[in-house]
Amino acid sequence: MITLVDRYDEDELIATGSRVADDSANFPIGANVSFVQRLGEGEVFIRTFERGAGLTESCGSDVSASRATLSRLGLVDPDARVLVRNLGGPSRSWLQQTGDVWQPVLEGNATVILRTEVDTADVLGDAPLDFAVEAFMDETQAFDALFQDNLKTLRAAGINPAVA
Repeated sequence: MITLVDRYDEDELIATGSRVADDSANFPIGANVSFVQRLGEGEVFIRTFERGAGLTESCGSDVSASRATLSRLGLVDPDARVLVRNLGGPSRSWLQQTGDVWQPVLEGNATVILRTEVDTADVLGDAPLDFAVEAFMDETQAFDALFQDNLKTLRAAGINPAVA
């Protein structure tokens, strides 16, 4: 369920998401609930109450569905790239025509924070695990800067979601 809102109200999203979660007659397998607030030309804030999980920092399927809804309502051209802000960080989404079908495209940040190799023989055997971990602090710091900038933009727009 996608709702366009003039002002984001986290308590209302939680209440709506909870009502949908409890409504097995109309939603037998549950449903995600997203609130979408337009921030400016080509920019939106999306927050989702995911079925079975509650509030989430980002939900790719709901970003794509919300973006498609904007075009379905005639608010944004399908192929226009929309900047999507949520607590997981900013991303871009648009619709791409393939034949007679419009398919969602989602482009966003991916951050490698650590890498390790484990020999599966060690995992299955009785020997103690021996592995090294390589941390990517530059990536972690870069994502934190992106995350903080995103929060600053959201707060400037009057959106103050709970941050875990």
